[in-house]
Amino acid sequence: MAQLLLAVVLFAAVPYAMSMVPFERIYTDGAYNAPHTEDPLFPVRWRLIALGAWVPVLSMPFAVLAWKRRHAHLELWLLQVSLLLCVCVIGWRNFPYYVLGIYRAYLGEARVADFDPKGLLEPYRSTGYVPDWEMLLLYPVALVAVPLIGYRLFQERKRMSRAFVLGIAMCLATTVFAFLSTPGFSDWLVD
Repeated sequence: MAQLLLAVVLFAAVPYAMSMVPFERIYTDGAYNAPHTEDPLFPVRWRLIALGAWVPVLSMPFAVLAWKRRHAHLELWLLQVSLLLCVCVIGWRNFPYYVLGIYRAYLGEARVADFDPKGLLEPYRSTGYVPDWEMLLLYPVALVAVPLIGYRLFQERKRMSRAFVLGIAMCLATTVFAFLSTPGFSDWLVD
């Protein structure tokens, strides 16, 4: 239940995070030299990046506990693992992309500049944790986990309640959609 509440908080912040545009001083000073702390939205950006970074970390113990009880409660384990994968993709991968305004720039609603991820994320290291290599690790993990969870869901669907089947399917679909809804992400990250 707590993992679901964490996910709901994260998902509720997604539309606002997606609406953010890049800090204007990035265009003149560059990603490394821009005074990010002078951005009027810096406190909001900081909180949103912290939320995206910490919700997956706080969700992990619930998936681990469910894994220990997976033989007795398979549907709960599948739900918590698919939910963990979903919040990892949205929190670690998509939130920095959305909050820093890269999403809006690549959609054409703001100017595109040199959005070096290291330079843009450096001021937010004070959140205690900013994902770095985890963003890249999510690709192979999701490529393996989504089909495996989907296959197991297909096998066990008759033994599970409808709510669990729908919940797991929605988490998997949201994970795939999160990867597809970030135009230019790989160009930005590998910059």
